[in-house]
Amino acid sequence: MDGTRHIAMQFHQQTTSPLVGMQIITATGEIFNHVDRNEPMWSEDGDRAVRVPVQFAAPFHKPPHITVGISGIDSSRAQNLRFNISAEEVTRDGFVLCFVTWDDTKIARASASWSAIGSAVPVSALRRGG
Repeated sequence: MDGTRHIAMQFHQQTTSPLVGMQIITATGEIFNHVDRNEPMWSEDGDRAVRVPVQFAAPFHKPPHITVGISGIDSSRAQNLRFNISAEEVTRDGFVLCFVTWDDTKIARASASWSAIGSAVPVSALRRGG
C-alpha cells in the first residue's frame, strides 16, 4: 500500500497465567497520532496503513491467538469512517498491529487494546535459558 508507515510504539502490557501452562498478555495504547504533525492518516487520501511492531513482555511457547480492538478513535465527521485493524506476522515473541484506512477517510488518532492467549514457555525451559 502506498503511504505505509512503520512506527514503533510501546504498549503497557500485563501478563497473567491463570492456568498452569497458559499465558495471557493484555495491553492498551495509542497506535498513532497523525493530526498534530499533519501526517498521512489525517492529511492524505487513498490506501494508508500504520504498522506497529509489538514485542511480548514474555514469549509464548507457540504463536498465541491475538484479539485486537479499537479502544479510541478520533476522525473527521466530514467523511465516512473506514478502517480495518488486525494482528499480522504473529510469532511466539510478538506480532505486527496493522491499522488500515482507504478512500477519503481522515483519522486524527487511534488507540487499540489487544490480548494474546496461548501456551506459556515451560518453567523448565526458562531455567535452561530457552
